[in-house]
Amino acid sequence: MDFLNRHVWLKRALMLLAILVATPFAGYLLLFVEVAGLEVAFSCLIILLKPFITWAQFQIDMIRATFKAISNNFHKHLASRPTVYFSHAAGSAAFFAITGVMFVSVAVWLPLFMVGAQYA
Repeated sequence: MDFLNRHVWLKRALMLLAILVATPFAGYLLLFVEVAGLEVAFSCLIILLKPFITWAQFQIDMIRATFKAISNNFHKHLASRPTVYFSHAAGSAAFFAITGVMFVSVAVWLPLFMVGAQYA
């Protein structure tokens, strides 16, 4: 902050730039600049931004709380334990192997083709 106190022109230029960026949304800031000065207009801009900042912080906190709840619930779930995961993966692989296309084709169609080739 000492740098901005030594270079007052830079501080005023930054304040003016902030006011010019906010002017399309709050045109009366230019009236404040004309009547009361740049510092008063910048102070009004900061006061106007406070409700938006509060709302944004609340939304960010809600998103963080949601992700924390999801993470906690995932870590408490049975699927996150290695033994449950391994047995589930092994069972799924076995069911896929039994009901998959390769098993059906080898178990049903291959013997039929072999018997049919023998009589052909």
